[in-house]
Amino acid sequence: GVRGGMTDTDEDDGSSTSSLDVPSDVPGLEGVRYLHNLFPEEFLEELDEIRDGLISSSASSNMYANRRFLRSNELARKVLSYLPKELGYTHVLSDMRFIEYPPGGHILPHVDGVRRDQETSSGAESTTSFLLFTEEIPEGEGGETEFLESVDDDAKVLFGARPNRGSILLFPHGVAHRGNCVGCWPKVLLRGDLY
Repeated sequence: GVRGGMTDTDEDDGSSTSSLDVPSDVPGLEGVRYLHNLFPEEFLEELDEIRDGLISSSASSNMYANRRFLRSNELARKVLSYLPKELGYTHVLSDMRFIEYPPGGHILPHVDGVRRDQETSSGAESTTSFLLFTEEIPEGEGGETEFLESVDDDAKVLFGARPNRGSILLFPHGVAHRGNCVGCWPKVLLRGDLY
């Protein structure tokens, strides 16, 4: 590409796909993967149904969003079964939550914590976060999950992933990120941990 990558591109020259493809040459994005078309529509509809049946809770200091918590080994195993084996993941933790951002919803810059569950053998800890998006947000409508150089408010954005129904974002817990302010399109995802 162009040295420094400082070229301005127009919206309509195909650059819209960039929000669905993690750049491979950006330091700080190692281990960040955004994978598409792994989950069949019938599974996504099952997720929608599960979410509808869960109680919503909004109390959290760093986010403006609703969360619905669930614990399901069965669902965890299903998510894992759709991931490519060559990624090397062997366990999705049973504790997951749906996160729903209303208009204006966002999450401030943060890193994710390590988690364990009853199943984690010999105290194994999670290494990786996943966001499985169940709603589509059109390009330019906000709501991207942005990966940052650090958790500072003015940190440089390394990549912004646009929510795409059925796509899954996987990243090491220690990578700083935030949920960009959502416009009029809802941002809904299943959030979990794996190793």
